[in-house]
Amino acid sequence: MRIGLHIGPQNEFVAPERVLAFVRRAEDWGFDPITFADSVSLSRFHIRDPYVYLALAAGATRKATIGTCVTNPLTRHLSVTANAIASIDDLCPGRTVLGIGTGDTAVHLVGEERVRLAPMRQALRVLRALLDGSPIEHGGARLASNWRKPGLPIYLAAGGPGTLALGGEMADGVITLAGLDPDVLAWVRACVGEGEARADRSPGTVPIWVDGLVSIGADRAATRDAIRPRIASLANQNFRVAYHAVPEARLPEVRAFREAYDETDLGAGSRNGRLVTDYILDRFGIVGTPADAIARFEALAEQGVRTFVIAQPFAQAERDMVLETVAREVIPRIGD
Repeated sequence: MRIGLHIGPQNEFVAPERVLAFVRRAEDWGFDPITFADSVSLSRFHIRDPYVYLALAAGATRKATIGTCVTNPLTRHLSVTANAIASIDDLCPGRTVLGIGTGDTAVHLVGEERVRLAPMRQALRVLRALLDGSPIEHGGARLASNWRKPGLPIYLAAGGPGTLALGGEMADGVITLAGLDPDVLAWVRACVGEGEARADRSPGTVPIWVDGLVSIGADRAATRDAIRPRIASLANQNFRVAYHAVPEARLPEVRAFREAYDETDLGAGSRNGRLVTDYILDRFGIVGTPADAIARFEALAEQGVRTFVIAQPFAQAERDMVLETVAREVIPRIGD
């Protein structure tokens, strides 16, 4: 199993130099891919642009895949996104991936709704054409870029059946935050498989990156309680639209979580953390002692997960602890 990183919004007190040092250590310790989220500075976080960090990370790394996890088709025009990621690939040829999704926090904070399936299908088509250098009609204009990047992969972030199937049909890979339970992963693979069948792709052709939060500490109970505010935002991304692959017995607690969730209350002190039950926590996270983490990672490897992308706690000190513990205890056991 490859283990990579999903680096989210940075606290305003974390210097860019420290983030890049973190990236260098991550690559040295075997983390791959290393990706940056794309959001907007309308929450309590001081959000930095992912393409700025990707340009810096291109020079700070030697072999790890780097890219967005993820951007969306609304807050940037598709031509701007294609130009940005192709420019990054020029800095580290063959090591770049464009992760794109229908939009979550960044989209909601600017008053928009997530992209529907038909526009998302068009976005994938347009991005592929722009990266390949093929002309295409979009938004009433004929677009033709000068890039020739046919090998630059586009991964679709997906959590619902329609989007997962679209990824299996059209994308070069799928990134899913749908959950870590065996039944959820089986459901994800089945949905992606439907799209593969539509496109006459062989089953299992489209790689799936599983994205989940990891937090590790010596005190299991304290570690689990501390991470609940962070898990809340991940769970909300999945349950905002529907309760896919939720066991019937768990539906009441999941509905209660969603109905009480405050979209504007983000961060380490979020009161949304009080809404996170143990089922929600364990569905979206690997949280507990080092022994707990090792057991969960080994189980995921046995279930056929080939790439796991770690979404991280809010605090940089906690991120450092996760990085060091996974590098020391997990990668030597199950790393490719």
